[in-house]
Amino acid sequence: MASFPMRRYRVLAIATAAAAYALVVLGGLVRITGAGLACPDWPLCHGLLVPPLEGRVLIEYAHRLAAAMVSVLVLVTTMEAFRVRRGVPRAGALSLLVIALLAIQIIVGGLTVRLQLTPTLVAIHLGIAMLFLAGLLTQVVVAMGGEIGRLRVSAAFRGLAVTAAGATYVMILIGGYVGSSAAALACPDLPFCRGAALVTSGWAAQVHMLHRVWALVVIVLVLATAKAASHTGIRLIAVGSSLAAGLALAQIAVGLVNVITRLAPVVQGAHLALAAALFGTLVVLSALPALAGEPVGLRLSPARGDRRALPTIAGGSVEDPAETLSWTCSLHRPVTARAPLAITVDYLALMKPRIILLLLITTCTTMIVASPQHVAVRILLLTVLGGTLAAGSANAFNMYIDRDIDAVMRRTCLRPVPSGRLRPAQALGFGAATGLLSIAVMAWGVNTLSAALSTSGILFYVGVYTLWLKRTTPQNIVIGGAAGAVPPLVGWAAATGHIGLPAVALFAIVFLWTPPHFWALALGKADDYRAARVPMLPVARGDQETRRQIFIYALALTAATLLLYAPLHTLGRVYLAAAALLDGLFIFLAGAVLVKRSPRAEMSLFGYSILYLGLLFAAMVLDRLIGV
Repeated sequence: MASFPMRRYRVLAIATAAAAYALVVLGGLVRITGAGLACPDWPLCHGLLVPPLEGRVLIEYAHRLAAAMVSVLVLVTTMEAFRVRRGVPRAGALSLLVIALLAIQIIVGGLTVRLQLTPTLVAIHLGIAMLFLAGLLTQVVVAMGGEIGRLRVSAAFRGLAVTAAGATYVMILIGGYVGSSAAALACPDLPFCRGAALVTSGWAAQVHMLHRVWALVVIVLVLATAKAASHTGIRLIAVGSSLAAGLALAQIAVGLVNVITRLAPVVQGAHLALAAALFGTLVVLSALPALAGEPVGLRLSPARGDRRALPTIAGGSVEDPAETLSWTCSLHRPVTARAPLAITVDYLALMKPRIILLLLITTCTTMIVASPQHVAVRILLLTVLGGTLAAGSANAFNMYIDRDIDAVMRRTCLRPVPSGRLRPAQALGFGAATGLLSIAVMAWGVNTLSAALSTSGILFYVGVYTLWLKRTTPQNIVIGGAAGAVPPLVGWAAATGHIGLPAVALFAIVFLWTPPHFWALALGKADDYRAARVPMLPVARGDQETRRQIFIYALALTAATLLLYAPLHTLGRVYLAAAALLDGLFIFLAGAVLVKRSPRAEMSLFGYSILYLGLLFAAMVLDRLIGV
């Protein structure tokens, strides 16, 4: 039986998540009723701490009061999380992440009021609210870990659940923009827009139809997740996936009613409530398998004689390194008859979608920073498509070339090629096809400069990093990081048609961010790289030198982030304040890695570094929108 502090932590985690969901729905009511500017100032309302509670003022004030109550719940839950962190190691770090999101949400909420509810800020406010809700729901799953038990599910199911959750998040962002702009009633008929199947002009109609089409993408992904869940044999997973499917179908139906009733307030409220519930359900489904520990198919018992060698590529061998391993992977022979869904999931895995998402964030935000008033929706979408294909192509080539070392590394041995689910030729062909398609999309739909930069990113990642640097020098990730820093250049070129000094500064930020981000992970995976004879810095120079380099690069990264404020004067004080806060925490965590020398400190820095990059680029967008 759980101790009293543990039970209290669980109750608080559940109560906080439920309150946050209610806050999201109440926030939707504020927008629907037009009460967002009933209190035109912030944090006070008409200069008063407690204004006359009547009409729309009552609705807006209730929203602010509810937000304050949720903030108190978050703080109390955080204190309980640190009390139980020895029994729940992730509790403390997760609670700090939630507090960071809460602080950002409060700031953006105030700016949304002060800047008269611009559609972009309303969508950003909603997006951060969803991330905040996701953090709280993940906290519930972590808190309930002992009660739920260890769930052993396939990587394919978890990948589908994560993809569906990500797609739903994008749908909510688009919906938030549509609902708060002229796009809401741009297409008053069904199923097409004013009788036209293809929308060729008018940004409002384009955004509206994008929302409809994306909703169909979401429903397909959710139904695929539900089907995959039915094969897990786990009742909790199956019930949750069925609930998600039901919510997705209901969401589509309410969306149709929304159009028919021309945005009836009750229907709009139900639309948002269902969307938030769907996203929350998918977040929980994505978080549940994390309790399982090691993925299915990975055997942790020593078995040195049971190894399967793959042909070596570009040097390296799988024979000797495998002798140092204390694990083996359950590798599968390729099969000719497989479900189309499983094959699709494996091809998606070749693209490394989670890495692509971070690259797209830097691309899209750069476009808004470069030209906040003049980025066409069509150019933005084509850049996203071309960037996705380009990054997917580079990653597929990487999996083809590195299939020998992937096979002997615990972190990568279950990838589609080393596990035998896809043949090397299939990965090679997929990489070539997506690469050529990306060039066509960027050159035809955007401009030749962005196409050239995108293509150079593929060639550098494959030719310079994967084929040459990765296996020959401990500076591989430093020089190779240039490939991951190309997306800001692509975004700037797509938005403006040229490359300016701010774009170079953005390139430098991502370039300097990459080594400490990756080395924080590599410190815990040194045995993997040692087994595969890949000279990553922890293997070639040792852990202490790696920690020292992480701290040095953290300082260099901080200096690079300040260039956009001075001397370039591209961004203003909002960005400066956000960058100072984010950089300060980055340096603090890098210092902890240097001093404490613990796996927990290393993984804390690795996890924060991902959040850091997204928030830093989001701060750039916020600064530019406020300055417009």
